[in-house]
Amino acid sequence: MTEIKVINAAPKASLLKPISRYLAFVGMFVGAGFIAGSIVHLGEGINTWDVSVLIVGVLFFLASTCVQEFVFNKKNIKDAEVLQFIVYSIVLALGVGMASGGIQHFVDTPKYSSYLVPIGLGLGLIAFFLKEREVFTSKKWLQIVGSVLGLVVATIWLLSVIGKVLPESLLHNGGHDHDSHAH
Repeated sequence: MTEIKVINAAPKASLLKPISRYLAFVGMFVGAGFIAGSIVHLGEGINTWDVSVLIVGVLFFLASTCVQEFVFNKKNIKDAEVLQFIVYSIVLALGVGMASGGIQHFVDTPKYSSYLVPIGLGLGLIAFFLKEREVFTSKKWLQIVGSVLGLVVATIWLLSVIGKVLPESLLHNGGHDHDSHAH
């Protein structure tokens, strides 16, 4: 009788690393979500709650981004560049939050959202290039910034027109009204 031996060549993997990576990933999205919600609601007026949610969102996004970049992706940044990385990450988070919050609440606040979405996308793109340390010539940077500004202005105009022609029923009944008590 021949004995069959099963050899498990793969070592048992620890769940700590993939769970940690997942939590850092989720933290970026939760942070961006908090930022999006607070920025949209700050358009209705500045209040302590929305400012607090914005700050927590920025901190979540920033901490998660730092863990993702420095721990998991092993990105090396010189000490002098850490502050730049933090600033660019915050501007990126704010840009993404502006765009996603403006899209989510367009029917609630079409005029405000008409500015939030394109400005957020433009800020986010420039901040992303800077955070990722993309190298462009001065001439290319001028082209990029000029193009982004042109697209932002054109998109503000287009969204403003769309906001003005939305049916009244959609604006009052189809939106996400946080003040409504009917759930």
